[in-house]
Amino acid sequence: MRISGSIILAGILLSSCPLWAAETSVTPQANVVPTLTVEQPTNPVSSKSDGPIIVSMSARLGASVLNVTTETIIPEFHFVAPNGNAVLLHREIVNTDANNRKVNPSEAINIPADAQKTGAIVTGGWTCMAAQYYVTMKAYILATDGGRSNTVQYTVHCNGG
Repeated sequence: MRISGSIILAGILLSSCPLWAAETSVTPQANVVPTLTVEQPTNPVSSKSDGPIIVSMSARLGASVLNVTTETIIPEFHFVAPNGNAVLLHREIVNTDANNRKVNPSEAINIPADAQKTGAIVTGGWTCMAAQYYVTMKAYILATDGGRSNTVQYTVHCNGG
């Protein structure tokens, strides 16, 4: 009898505990779609007279799954390579307020020569995750003959950063 009475008393006390707890209203913060700002090139020139040139930049958002805000932004580098020999997009971080952010510095350009000669787009990508921060990067394109395009600078803003 004593054991069952203790169990009943403990059950009553534990079941009423949430009634005594203070309640705090929590409003979930919606994720903010990532954005990109760019210092668009004006009168861009290459390191060689027939080298690649980044003409402009744009961006698109990654896929959204089940109506959840995407965390991915895809920078697009619009370029022309008169010799059709652009092979590498190089990127590096210039400034950020994030901790331990890294970027893959090199991305191969596998676009047919004829397309490069008339104008092509090579893409990058950035996944923001939950933190609020910005990352400013610069990028340029390299050609097989050592030609280097103009440099463009852009900033990825994650969750309003």
